[in-house]
Amino acid sequence: MSEYEDMGADELLGAENELDMALRKQDEALALLERLRIAEASARKPADTPGGGRRDFRRWPAPEGITVELHDGGGWQPVSSSDLGIGGARLFTVPAWLDGPVPVRLRGEAGPTVLALGDLMWRDGKGGAAGLRFEFSDAEDHDLWTAMLIDALLARYALGQ
Repeated sequence: MSEYEDMGADELLGAENELDMALRKQDEALALLERLRIAEASARKPADTPGGGRRDFRRWPAPEGITVELHDGGGWQPVSSSDLGIGGARLFTVPAWLDGPVPVRLRGEAGPTVLALGDLMWRDGKGGAAGLRFEFSDAEDHDLWTAMLIDALLARYALGQ
């Protein structure tokens, strides 16, 4: 016999009521959490720079030796970035032909090239800057890019540049 078959009708009804009460409390807590998140987000100071608040990953000033290239359909075009991160880059200027997802080639001074898909997340209409998010085809490419970026950052800061 299962434990539910041993329970009487009153005990089963009591267990169902306890479950309903626990689920209701969880729903209330989740609703409160969502209201608090909204209140917290509205209380935050707006970013000083356009697109500055749209970061899923931390970024650092672009270290020397790391290049970001976009494929225009005919070949790789280098782009300059003010800062780089594991998940993306802030581009100084956006090429006129760039509109939507584009193949990205990430290269370091040493090591293999990493290919990713770049997707424009935001554009600064005044200055021409943009935020580019990287999507990697697999964890191996993601890890390779992470290692390249960390090595370049360590070399930069170890030299005190």
